[in-house]
Amino acid sequence: MASPFTRPVTLTPLLAPVLALVLALPAAADAAGFDGEVAGLVRRYCVDCHSTAEKAGEVDLERFATAADVAADPEPWRLAADQLRAGAMPPAGAPQPSREEAAVLRSGVRGELLAIAERTAGDPGPVVLRRLSNYEYGSSLRDLTGVATLDPGREFPADGAAGEGFTNVGQALVMSPEMVGKYLDAAKEVAAHAVLVPTGIRFSPATSKRDWTEELLGSIRGIYARATDSGGATSVNLQGIAFDTNAGGRVPLEKCLAALLAERDALLAGTTSPEEAAARHGVSPRYLAALVDVIRDPAPCLPLDRFRAEYRRRR
Repeated sequence: MASPFTRPVTLTPLLAPVLALVLALPAAADAAGFDGEVAGLVRRYCVDCHSTAEKAGEVDLERFATAADVAADPEPWRLAADQLRAGAMPPAGAPQPSREEAAVLRSGVRGELLAIAERTAGDPGPVVLRRLSNYEYGSSLRDLTGVATLDPGREFPADGAAGEGFTNVGQALVMSPEMVGKYLDAAKEVAAHAVLVPTGIRFSPATSKRDWTEELLGSIRGIYARATDSGGATSVNLQGIAFDTNAGGRVPLEKCLAALLAERDALLAGTTSPEEAAARHGVSPRYLAALVDVIRDPAPCLPLDRFRAEYRRRR
C-alpha cells in the first residue's frame, strides 16, 4: 500500500475560486449539468486531443464519463471552463461546435462546477498528512531544548515550494526512506545534547561530560560571585579541569565593615535598614544584616564586646 506521505492527494476546490469562475462565465441558459448532452459534446469536440492516450497539455478528459467523475476531480474542468470562456478550446484547426453547442457546453461545465461548489461549501477538502518543514523542525527543536545553536536539519534536502511559492505546502513535504534516515541521524544529534539530572533531563549546548562539568562549576561560581569577593584566587588544574580555588569564595568582610561604619548612625538609629545600606554600598544585604545583628546582640561575647563598645562610641 502506498505511504500516506507519498500518495498524491487531490484537494477539493474551495468555494471562492469556483464562484469567481462562475461569475466570469457568460450568463447563458440555465445550467444543464454534465450528464447527457454535455458529456456527448465533450466526447465529440474534446477527447480527440485530451484522450487518455494523447493527453494534450497533460489534460485527460476521456476519463470523465459522468458528473460523479467530474465531482471526484473538478480541477481540470476549472481550467477547461477558462478555455471555453476565452474561446480557446477547441483550438483553431479542430472541429468547432456550433454557437448553440458551445453555449450548452459552457453552461454544462458552469452548472456542474456551481453544483460542486454548493455541495462542498465550507469544506476545505482532505487535510494532507505532512512532516514539518526544515525551518519548522529546527525552530521547534531549539524552542524545546533551549539550545540556540542546534540545527539538525542542516543536512536535509531543501524544501520545495510546490509551485505556490510556499515551503510548507503539504504535497511538497513528503517523507522518503532517505528522509527517515536523516531524521534518525538528527535525533541522535539532539540526544547527544541531553544531560541526565536528578529532576529529569536538561539540554546543553555542549556534548561532552567535561564541558557539562565546567558548565555546572561555572554556574556555582556565578552564584557565589554575586555575593562574595573574587580576590586572592589561585589557579589550579585538577584532572584537566582548570579553575580558580578562591574565585567567588571569599566573604567581602572589608567592604561590609566599611559600609557598617559609613552607615553607623542611621543603622543605630533605625532610620535605614541593612538592605538599604547594602544597596548603597554594593555589598551583600545578608552579610551586612548579619554584622548589624552581631553589633545589636546584647548577649556578652568576649571577642566582640570591645568592638561593640568602640562601634557605639566612635564618631
